Amino acid sequence: MPDPMREVVEPFLAAADGAAGGPYAAVLYGSLARGDYLPGRSDINLLVVLPAIWPRLLDDFGPALRRWRGHGFPPPLLFTGEEWARAQDVYQLELADMRASYRVLRGEDPVAGLRLQPALLRRALERELRGKVLRLRQAYATAGAEPEILGATATASASTVLVMLRGVLALHGLPIPTTTSGLLEAAGRHAGVDGVAIGAVAAHRPDRRWACSAAEFAAYLAAVTAVADHVDRFDPGEPR
Repeated sequence: MPDPMREVVEPFLAAADGAAGGPYAAVLYGSLARGDYLPGRSDINLLVVLPAIWPRLLDDFGPALRRWRGHGFPPPLLFTGEEWARAQDVYQLELADMRASYRVLRGEDPVAGLRLQPALLRRALERELRGKVLRLRQAYATAGAEPEILGATATASASTVLVMLRGVLALHGLPIPTTTSGLLEAAGRHAGVDGVAIGAVAAHRPDRRWACSAAEFAAYLAAVTAVADHVDRFDPGEPR
């Protein structure tokens, strides 16, 4: 199995060491930091915080970023220190995911001490979940009799749904388990999430040929809809 750290992250950082022009911070977060990375399904998530960003620096970063994207992953997040300090209000989902599990690969920790803002996190979660529900409904309506398409659609969405569940636990001010089973159990206990329906889809993420029945897809859709409704009703002022 290819090693994404050795083949993707470390070559990028080696190039960034020369291009950054000084000390910078790099933080790995998401599935690779948690240890549940799935080849072909998971992204590689990297935050890079630089002293300054100017066109010449971006030119220098270009070859490393093109190699990164050549592996099929969205590029790292590039911020200046001041931008990152001021961007928390619009990057609440990313921050919640980072706080769940992250590794500092370069420089000082740019995540420690940052606080989630429950009202903003709730809004970001609902927007993402409502969009996910709409796309799942469209898929069910147009491909309900095609199990392979339903399976591909469901499994492609599952990683994002799990990220949203981590956000829900963060919204409640709760610790976030690092395993999928622990996450689903905690989300079910504290937010009424149907962990069985979501877990059944998540378990098939490595299988690109999974044929999902209409009943399985409908149960998954209902579970994701219930998560969106829970977030919609959540009062950020509640004690957590």
